[in-house]
Amino acid sequence: MDKILLASVTFLLLQVTATAADLKAITGTWSGNWTPKGGTMDAVTVELRQDEAGKLAGRFVTPARIDFSKVSFNAATQSLSFEATDAKTGKLYKVEAKLKGTELTGTLTINETAGEVRLIKWTFFPH
Repeated sequence: MDKILLASVTFLLLQVTATAADLKAITGTWSGNWTPKGGTMDAVTVELRQDEAGKLAGRFVTPARIDFSKVSFNAATQSLSFEATDAKTGKLYKVEAKLKGTELTGTLTINETAGEVRLIKWTFFPH
């Protein structure tokens, strides 16, 4: 029984560590662009962070400065989704993307207009 309990505790600790590492990989500032179907490329910047409760949170910086109303990350599939509604215009912004290293690629939909989005994480390497 003690071996089962020890194995269970070890598994849970490894899960927490993996989750913390995964969240660290996606927190930060991400910038790039999106190209709506039939439209012109536009700049996009988002900030992802952990809130006080340790949950993932964030906001769009451009094209409009608005906090996410929903955000989720699936570490197993490296899938990230978030959305926000601009109170001024009523536009719904929704991103479905996959994380690969320091890049997020997927789809950004603003109301009914969808397009490809590609964001790159800001990194700093001191000299």
